[in-house]
Amino acid sequence: MRIKDVFRKKIVLFGLIFLAAFGLGKIIGDQFTEQSVQTRISGGKQVNILLMGIDARSNEVNSRSDTMILASIDGKNKKVALVWIPRDTRVEVSPKRYDKINSVNYIKGPEAACKVVSDLLGIPVNYYVVSNFNGFARIIDILGGVDINVEHDMYHWDPDPKLQINLSQGQQRLDGQQALSFVRFRGVPTADIGRTGLQQTFVKALAEEVLQGSTILKLPRLLPEIAKNVKTNLPADDMIYLAKTARDFKTEDMITQTLPGYSYTDPASGASYWQADEKIANGLVAALFAGETFEVAQARPSWVKQKPAPSSSPGDSVEASELEAGQEEQAVETEEDLSSSEGYLEPVIPGEKENISGEEHSPLVPGPVEGSNSPENSGGSGTTPAPVPPDEGQKQPDTTQPDPLL
Repeated sequence: MRIKDVFRKKIVLFGLIFLAAFGLGKIIGDQFTEQSVQTRISGGKQVNILLMGIDARSNEVNSRSDTMILASIDGKNKKVALVWIPRDTRVEVSPKRYDKINSVNYIKGPEAACKVVSDLLGIPVNYYVVSNFNGFARIIDILGGVDINVEHDMYHWDPDPKLQINLSQGQQRLDGQQALSFVRFRGVPTADIGRTGLQQTFVKALAEEVLQGSTILKLPRLLPEIAKNVKTNLPADDMIYLAKTARDFKTEDMITQTLPGYSYTDPASGASYWQADEKIANGLVAALFAGETFEVAQARPSWVKQKPAPSSSPGDSVEASELEAGQEEQAVETEEDLSSSEGYLEPVIPGEKENISGEEHSPLVPGPVEGSNSPENSGGSGTTPAPVPPDEGQKQPDTTQPDPLL
């Protein structure tokens, strides 16, 4: 009798353990199993995909992301929000260590880039699509080109013919190499920030081209090229579903925005960054879908300023205070003018290129977004006038200056 009771107790115990394990597994599975894109969109949920353009060499697994766009798809309302993230955006890559966001894919891969963008914008980013620029040009050629209105002449000379740019102003149809030149051009007053505006113009024109009915006839050539030059974690059936769903979207329902922020220089490294406005960034996508728009160049917070100059006498102290007050007044006027003007103009505080005070700068020192001549930091945002090629009687361009293209 006792043996039977013991046996029954063991069966009940094993049964409880099984049910507990099954229930726990079900709960964990529901929490961590990723829903398909089709399930999320058909259920009225948004899907966020990180798009990255890279210029990888043949022996590179990952490369710095030259272009980074967060695409948020609202299938319920048939809208798409595209947020351009400047490649110089300052992000925390490890505890208390900061770097430019374009380095994340190169160092840690696309999954880590998704996580960083997720933290930056306050939304889940589970999917990525990485495209090599070489494949980009061939894909445009297969499509037959893209119609673009080039608003001003674009010229850049480079020893490498593939990196030279020579586009004339006016409406025209760009082939693959010309289209690549258009989206890479940085010879505008605001460099990388201004280039995001060119890319937004191009993406809308490309969408018009892709959504034409004739594109289906080009799929036999298009799909193998995409497969060869695009890396993604999207399942094949989800990609097919997205392609079908895209036909229901209109280009006028495509919302584009560059991540709002301001420029500053890290006093420890001297590196120039684009600092995202955290209040706007967290909730930016929802605000865009709600119809809000934002100026790209935002005023710097009041605590981002230089320390007062040292004084050796009361008279010196008064003079330094007046100088600092004049700088701050000019800065406010400059930022107000830039915020209200068209285009992507970066706020610049007069005198910030020099340390007038003679002391070290405060933890965050405002500074212009400038490029770097260091090979490790190729993502600078500076710009220089386009050099004249040697065959026009000019000297070889100074290669020590920041390249307006790369």
